[in-house]
Order: sequence, then C-alpha cells, then structure tokens
Amino acid sequence: MATSRAYSIVVEDQDVIVRLRGGVLDPAAVSKFLDYLELESIRRRSELSEADAQALASEVDRAVWERTRPEDLS
Repeated sequence: MATSRAYSIVVEDQDVIVRLRGGVLDPAAVSKFLDYLELESIRRRSELSEADAQALASEVDRAVWERTRPEDLS
C-alpha cells in the first residue's frame, strides 16, 4: 500500500514552495526552522571572517554586560 509523502516541494520562478501535510510539524517548529534557514542564507552571503565575527560578538557581549551588570559589581 503506497503512502503519500508528508511534504511536497515546488519551485516557481524565484520561489521555493514547501507544503506540509497538516499535523506533520508544529507551526512553531516550522517557524524556528525557517528562521534557521534564513540565518544560514545570510551567513553564506556574508564576507565577515570568523575572526571578525568573534571580535564583533565579544564587543556585543561587553556592551550588554556594561548595561546589565549589577551596581555592586561596578
């Protein structure tokens, strides 16, 4: 007995359309996965080196710490 697939993928012009059978995945999980795909796409196109990315992350960490650290640790 053949079973139908839980999803289908169609490419139209510049769009990729993915259809999921109802109940296959939780909508929140699909949204999280699509966010991941979008970030991966941005990362692939980025010309930022790994070292530059690490330096930027450290700078952000320091800035956040400066704004959120408790007064008694200043």
